Amino acid sequence: MLILLLLLIVLIFFVPYGVDLAFADGVFRLGVRAGPVRIGLYPPSPLIQKLLSKKQKGKKPKQEPEQSEEAPKPEPLDKTEKIPKKREWDLDTILALLKMGIHAVRRFFRSFTVDFFQLHLLLASNDPYTTAMEYAAACSAVEALPAMCADAIRVRRRDIQIGSDFLTEKPQIKLRLVLTLQLFRLVHLAVALAAEFIAWKIKTRRANAAAASERKADNGRHKVQ
Repeated sequence: MLILLLLLIVLIFFVPYGVDLAFADGVFRLGVRAGPVRIGLYPPSPLIQKLLSKKQKGKKPKQEPEQSEEAPKPEPLDKTEKIPKKREWDLDTILALLKMGIHAVRRFFRSFTVDFFQLHLLLASNDPYTTAMEYAAACSAVEALPAMCADAIRVRRRDIQIGSDFLTEKPQIKLRLVLTLQLFRLVHLAVALAAEFIAWKIKTRRANAAAASERKADNGRHKVQ
């Protein structure tokens, strides 16, 4: 039983979950993935349609709550109660927290994986010169795209094709993006952020203790003089 429980936990945390976006022939498709299983959300798959129909059949009409004649009176505020003072943060604390936030956002985006990226673009227009210029600009952007995204997110498979057609006037595009995330990466992100915060807190306390002892020593020397 314990082995089965451990296998279930490993399966939950290491199976990739994500979204599957696709656009082709003017039709947008959206689905969710859990490992190799894909469920279409838009247009809805037969499973989603069946669940929605069951939900609508089992839905009961809402009953309006009975209104009470007398509304409860608000309790008077206790003026003797002291309001806690807000903590004032110095510039070093704000910069340290901002740095940790930037690190967390960078690690968060690095946690995602692009399992598959597909872009089929066929450029066309009523002007051959415009088509040629758009084709050159698209090729330059596609060549620079992998280098720009290499440090931000992992891409496992890509299928990019750029073409031009001087006989038609309507461009065509086919796009697909499969983006996944494993839950253990979120756990790793939380642990890394907590470790960075604890290290900063310890460093700050040591610096404050050293500054306090130095001020105390200076006050003692002034008293002796």
